[in-house]
Amino acid sequence: MKFLRRRALGGIAAIAGAGLLLAGCSGAPAASNDEGDANADTTPEKSSLTVAINPSSQFAPLFHGIDSGIFEEHGLDLEIVPQTDVAAIVSGIASGQYDFGFATVVHVITANANGIPLRTVSTIEGQIKPDDEGTVTIASAESGITDFKDLEGKRLATVGLSSMNTLTTWALADEAGADAKAIELVQLPFGQMAAALANGDVDAAVMQWPFAEDALNAGGVALGYNNRVMFKNTATTFFNTSQSFIDQNPNTVQAFSDAMIESIEAASEDPDGAREALVPGLGLTEEQAAGARWNIGGVPYVNLDAFESAQGFLTKFTEDASVKAAIEKLDVSTLVWPGALQ
Repeated sequence: MKFLRRRALGGIAAIAGAGLLLAGCSGAPAASNDEGDANADTTPEKSSLTVAINPSSQFAPLFHGIDSGIFEEHGLDLEIVPQTDVAAIVSGIASGQYDFGFATVVHVITANANGIPLRTVSTIEGQIKPDDEGTVTIASAESGITDFKDLEGKRLATVGLSSMNTLTTWALADEAGADAKAIELVQLPFGQMAAALANGDVDAAVMQWPFAEDALNAGGVALGYNNRVMFKNTATTFFNTSQSFIDQNPNTVQAFSDAMIESIEAASEDPDGAREALVPGLGLTEEQAAGARWNIGGVPYVNLDAFESAQGFLTKFTEDASVKAAIEKLDVSTLVWPGALQ
């Protein structure tokens, strides 16, 4: 497994600009190989793949699959690229810089509304279980915040200003009776959030593990677990590729999807082994890896519930009329490669 660091590109503007690159490739998702043809060649057209991730412990299944040889068994060799800017990952997929890359359901919908035919091909950690603790909003002890309603007028750290974490926090604050748009957003990588809380630079943060552990150990107050409240029994984080890559490499897409399903199931069967894979995979200490959490036991397949829910939330909170109209018009069933559905 190879690692490569790249400098982040521009934000949402980069996503919109990348739409020009793929304007001629925005057809419906191609189906997987005909299972009835026993003689079909299933060898991946491209075996060496560049995969961009936004580092957190939810990628334990991916690294476990690499370390245990699952991807190799499917004829794939992965180069993992850590990238903290999800908009840059989407732009990289559109330009062909990345073959596959992480993005939430919000990024997938937003990209397609901007004319970029991004397609979901696999979940990251399976469908969210009722006890999922993967995404948690934490307030500093000094802030006095004890509920999502208290976030109004306060500074909130989020990994992306237009991210899934921002959207779910807005929805939870709105549900609690707060003016969601009165929350002051501060964009920070997960790894910097605990220090920002401790230093008083922000009042609360939407965090992932293992970084959330540092904030909680410092006395942080957990307001709630965003995704398990707003997106029950569905997945919100995915590996994605472009429609053109699917058209040109159908066997590769099938192999990657199959390997991820096996990896998610293997990580659920051996969570300690998956945690150990995070030490070399994310550069965690053994202590950090031992406390890593993700959605263990989640159903590995994609369903459309998250896409439908996110489309509704985005329509509610998007203020730009033209963008809102584009989001409303999307047929979200076309945003998922059919082979990813259960």
